[in-house]
Amino acid sequence: MISSEAAPKSSAKTQKLAASPDDTAVSSFPRRGRSLILLAAVALLGYTDRDMSALRHSFVAARLALVGLAVASRASAQDQIVHVDLAYRAPVTGQPAPNFSPQGTKVELTSVPTNVALPPGAVRPAKQGMIKVGPDQHAWIPVLATATAEHPSDLCQLFLDRNRDGRFDNDGPPLTAVPTQNAKTKAWWSSMNKVELSVPYGATKGVEPYLVNFWIVRDDSAPAPDVLRYSVGSWRSGTTTVNGVAALVAAMDANNDALFGSGDMWSVLPAAAPDAAKAVLSTTEARPTNRFMFLPKASAAPDSAGGSGASGPAQEQVLEFRSFSPDGRSIDFAVVDRPITKASDRAPDDLLKDERSRPRATVPFVWRHNLTLELSEAKSAGRGVLIDFETSWCGPCHSMDQWIWTDAEVAGRLNQGYIGVQLDGDVEKALVKRFKVVGYPTIIWLDSEGKEVHRVVGYMSSKEVLAYLNGKH
Repeated sequence: MISSEAAPKSSAKTQKLAASPDDTAVSSFPRRGRSLILLAAVALLGYTDRDMSALRHSFVAARLALVGLAVASRASAQDQIVHVDLAYRAPVTGQPAPNFSPQGTKVELTSVPTNVALPPGAVRPAKQGMIKVGPDQHAWIPVLATATAEHPSDLCQLFLDRNRDGRFDNDGPPLTAVPTQNAKTKAWWSSMNKVELSVPYGATKGVEPYLVNFWIVRDDSAPAPDVLRYSVGSWRSGTTTVNGVAALVAAMDANNDALFGSGDMWSVLPAAAPDAAKAVLSTTEARPTNRFMFLPKASAAPDSAGGSGASGPAQEQVLEFRSFSPDGRSIDFAVVDRPITKASDRAPDDLLKDERSRPRATVPFVWRHNLTLELSEAKSAGRGVLIDFETSWCGPCHSMDQWIWTDAEVAGRLNQGYIGVQLDGDVEKALVKRFKVVGYPTIIWLDSEGKEVHRVVGYMSSKEVLAYLNGKH
């Protein structure tokens, strides 16, 4: 869905040890430590003779906990930790850059009171807000969005309080844009790209650059909006060698907060992989930090996908994320022993794998675009209506257009009983509001009377669509 993790399971060995306490593991803790656990259990239970069985039970539970800690300690001790320094990177013409960016972050804007003076060159409407980047409020950047004399209806000028002193008249010239009108939506866009911010990470940790792209959208004939949006345009990258294999490492901020952590993206690729500098920054390789990365072992050359040329876990190193430094200057990951390959790990990510082998429709399902007319026809014909809300920028929408609605079985079932209406969410805003559409694609089934029967938000496979059509959802 386009709109606005599970922890690794314990191994069979760990489960077995937990089910049958390893006295050797427990006894590896000092006798005094075991006695303290017993005393703690006594204190918690309020010891009496009648409580002896409960006490014994608690002590056994404590021993089991110690076994788990001992096993975890052993596993951690066996992991090889790799530390990689990461440097700030920004787009340079002709050089690789990420082929994706996070959804824009909203900065709520409020009108500047009329009795407050504006900086030179600013024209009302004028609205202010706060760009919340960095570790705390000391790093946040106040922003003032105003019109100009040449474009009095649009917030096409941004003043950034870069030195965070509460003023907008001593931070250099403002960012300016010439509003352009989208031919399809008729909305006016003011975009200010490749703006480098400075983000402090504390007195002892210094300042790091952070590149963003700003935009403000005003609907045609509407007043100035109350929202500024931005998305990160920079990333971090570095190089390392893991057990003899040279590798490229990249980190991407996934939520535009200039604070690197477990919710962001990472990527590791052998430096010898084809077009590695570009691939390591692509959606093909980058994953959330709860996903593994893979490198070949030194004896196995990488294949065209960046994995091991030979198949099987024995030929690959499995990498597990551990942590970023909050400023993105470094990453730690571990080389772990897991019975998995890159091919098997990535297989579920290919949503279209099962679709490619399915037959294509010889009689296509025709999409229409006037809901009022089609509702009238559906009522007369006793047919259902399938509404597909999509947009030109929605990737899953394009995938469904190419592979799902053209599927022979799906198209056949739709042609039997439905009229299709495909609506552009950027254009049909009244219908978006009427049907309370919050993400794309949104697929809505209506009966012949126009009453909503089902609704799904997000990508659907052909099997999922057929389940709805066959009443087996």
